[in-house]
Amino acid sequence: RGRTWVGWASDARASGGSAKTPMGAPRVMRSWFSTRVGLYGLSGLHVPGDFERLARETIGKCTTLAGALKAAPARAATVKALDEISDAVCTVVDVAEVCRHTHPNREFVRAAERAYVQLQDYVAALNADAGLYEALRAARRADEADMSSECRRVALTLQEDFERGGIHLEGRTRTKFDDALSKSLEFGMEFQRNLVRPEHVNAVELDDDAHRLLPRKLQQRFQRSESTSSWRGVLDASSASTMLRSAQNSDVRRKVFVASNAGPEPNKNVLANLLSARTDVARSLGFQTYANFAMSPLLARTPEAVRAFLLDFSDSLRERAKDERALIQKYAANNHQGDGVISTWDKAYFMSQARGNECEFDSRAISEYFPLEGVIVGIGKLLERVLGLEIQMQDLASGEGWTEVLKKLVVKTRDGEMRGTIYLDLLPRPGKFNHAAHFVIRCSRKLSSTERQHPSVALVCNFAANTGTGRALLTHAEVETLLHEFGHAMHSVLSDTEYQHLSGTRAPMDIVEVPSHLFEHFAWDPDALKLLGKHYLTSEPLPNGMINALRKSKSIFDAIESQQQLVFAMTDLELHNQTSTLSPASIGDLAASIQNEHSLFPVVPGTNWELRFGHFVGYGSTYYSYLYADVLAEDIWKRFFAGDSLAPGAGESLRDKLLRHGGSRDPELLIREVLGSDALYEVGGGFRPRV
Repeated sequence: RGRTWVGWASDARASGGSAKTPMGAPRVMRSWFSTRVGLYGLSGLHVPGDFERLARETIGKCTTLAGALKAAPARAATVKALDEISDAVCTVVDVAEVCRHTHPNREFVRAAERAYVQLQDYVAALNADAGLYEALRAARRADEADMSSECRRVALTLQEDFERGGIHLEGRTRTKFDDALSKSLEFGMEFQRNLVRPEHVNAVELDDDAHRLLPRKLQQRFQRSESTSSWRGVLDASSASTMLRSAQNSDVRRKVFVASNAGPEPNKNVLANLLSARTDVARSLGFQTYANFAMSPLLARTPEAVRAFLLDFSDSLRERAKDERALIQKYAANNHQGDGVISTWDKAYFMSQARGNECEFDSRAISEYFPLEGVIVGIGKLLERVLGLEIQMQDLASGEGWTEVLKKLVVKTRDGEMRGTIYLDLLPRPGKFNHAAHFVIRCSRKLSSTERQHPSVALVCNFAANTGTGRALLTHAEVETLLHEFGHAMHSVLSDTEYQHLSGTRAPMDIVEVPSHLFEHFAWDPDALKLLGKHYLTSEPLPNGMINALRKSKSIFDAIESQQQLVFAMTDLELHNQTSTLSPASIGDLAASIQNEHSLFPVVPGTNWELRFGHFVGYGSTYYSYLYADVLAEDIWKRFFAGDSLAPGAGESLRDKLLRHGGSRDPELLIREVLGSDALYEVGGGFRPRV
């Protein structure tokens, strides 16, 4: 779902963020359903058929509310009424969203999918309701001076969201907009479909010697071809990455790299058509480029600000990346590959060799200090120290949970004030969403002067049990992932907004990842690691030697890895910032020129990674957001946490200046309040962080 006035729909990004929707419901809404706690905490949801009833009742009540809103005089209460409608829709549609990704019972999944589609269709009708749009505009004209600052921002963003859906367009302009929007959605889906179609899935063939040298798990992914006397294996992102790090033969690595970065050929035209349709969408709405359209409500605001940031960031990486490449060359020379040139397909292998030798740690031994249960306890202690919270494990009510291994955390302040609920669905099972994500189940909002709707979220991961111990012993990377998701959860449960529309993670895309990226820093901090890492048998804390090795491994190739993310972000920006139509060939040329300019590892002939970069579809010029978040989170960490990461004052500043506001404040003002007036540079009418 895209953002509209009735919802920031969650796309469950593996980056972790899930977005939400708008509107609230005091007494009227809360009386709709039975008071007995239901599945996912939703009253009235007990069997699959309840989804149909809940969706039907929601639509009926919201239609009544919308009719009353349009008939009433325009005033500030109009904004509250719109927020109530949105909250009512989200109460069901967000549960349907998480259910269809997590419930083990296919009947529940199918029922959730039907309710999801039905409510999305209803949302589309609300977004096209000119009466609601005109009521909102009239309320802003008549009563904006008496609105609170949050109410004014909600009203502004609601109107912008309506208009980004083209509601104010007429005649041929509206027809052209609708046609372009429909095409952009279809081309986006086609691009993604081509990535998984069997005829476009890439494979590699190996001879007996090359196959024998693969790790055993990878050997099992290959099948013997009797006709060619070779081994054929289908590549996905995970297997390709593993082979590039572990295959000892450079020719094998070359084959894997080319195969995993080539095609699908049909996406050449699909991507060109997608970009063209998006340009038409933007121009119909009065924007010069799609990047201008996408960034206008964000912190960056303009492509010029993002480009300036990315170019400075690239310059800051260059010398460090050269030093890191020299280390890779050292290990290549030790492997009799000493001609001074590291092929792009050999980069991952020699980085892995260097990291293992230079950092001197055993990842399996480190995992023994991160049993899942212990890490959860450690995160609870960390949140108590840093944010003054009390995290309580609570039994699930009958019918509330969707899997036997589900855990429920209740978040309270030191004074016992209820803040929210976090469901932990962390173990893998068939049919479950296979990435890490933060799903919002219910948003925070103010119900009255004395009552608040408490938020709830689900953190979904897939931490497999260790084959030797039978327990989930997390890798350090998985600990970092869990902390990332807890950063999103804190953004949700600590939100103090009056309106649901801008609660928690419903903030601009280029700042919404800041809390999650900030929480990742705890995975590398010595004091925090002592809380998080306790041996699963002895409860001894993670030794200093292992901590030092981990910290070294983080920075050893930081510049080279950042260059790759910068290439993705710069390509995404420039493809969506063209004023004329790009041909398939010019798209390839642009992507190649950006990589050759901003990475020390040039394009490999026969590859076109841009045809496999699915994030073009979901981000559409805003992939830079992760780099913005990285830089801003690093700045916050240095200012408030470095040197004493568990100091209570630092976390409380984070809570009071950032987390509690959700998206209810202008992002520029929010960041300047957290980091100071010099935290951002103004460029071309937009804003970029310091590098």
